[in-house]
Amino acid sequence: MKLENTLIIISSILFINTLYAYNTNNECEKKLNSGNAVEAIELAKTLTNEYDKNFCQAKAYYRLNKPQEAAKYFETSEKYADLPVDQMFSMLYKGISQRDSNEIDISIASFTKGLETAKLGNSKYMQMEQKFLNQLGMSYLKLNKAELSLESYSKALVISSNDDERAANFKGVAQAHASLNNYDDAVEYAVKAANTYQRIGDLGSYADIELDIAQYYVSLGNTDMAIKNLLSLSNFAKKNGGKYYEAKSAIELASIYKLTGNISEADTQLAKGRSIAKEIGATDLM
Repeated sequence: MKLENTLIIISSILFINTLYAYNTNNECEKKLNSGNAVEAIELAKTLTNEYDKNFCQAKAYYRLNKPQEAAKYFETSEKYADLPVDQMFSMLYKGISQRDSNEIDISIASFTKGLETAKLGNSKYMQMEQKFLNQLGMSYLKLNKAELSLESYSKALVISSNDDERAANFKGVAQAHASLNNYDDAVEYAVKAANTYQRIGDLGSYADIELDIAQYYVSLGNTDMAIKNLLSLSNFAKKNGGKYYEAKSAIELASIYKLTGNISEADTQLAKGRSIAKEIGATDLM
């Protein structure tokens, strides 16, 4: 997972319940929320609560794209947690930071320890179990251990408590099946993920999974469905002002048309995609 995408997850899953002691209104958090991670680090050092000091400092380092430093402070914060959920969030974010530092085996150990800790709550921390299983699925997939990834994502899916969690786990199950060359199953779960993302209004994730679905169809040899999927995504992006995905779908269409021997349409779509990409400054598409 790209670091910037993980940052979004970090901010969206932070303390989803009230059973925690971390002060989310501390001065470090305020500065971090205003977008100044450097000053947040300095303010974190002034906090008297050791957990708050280390946890917020870790978040700030992560925002600065320094996951190795972040992991160190998340690990230190574990020692000062007053409540189990504080400790588990430290474990969770430490594992994410370790994975983003390419210490994937170590991240798996952190997530596994966190999962075992959550299970001690006898279903009290089911939401944390889901988060650890989801992250384990991601780490296993990075190590090309698709069967273990599928097992983790499937378990996470069973105990998902909301559509955000379900969508992420549907996507994970789809990716694991694709890694195992089970493309029919990959399409099935990716479609479920797409429908869920659309329902909750996460249009960026919806577009990303639609791109994945097109590639799964290509792997199945069904280029007609791949093209149909991408044309639908292109129309959706155009109606919703998503020029990036309009460009991306055109470029993907170009590669599939080329694959089918329709060079004229491939050239048309490629020119369209590059033109839009240039217009919006999407250098990754040019």
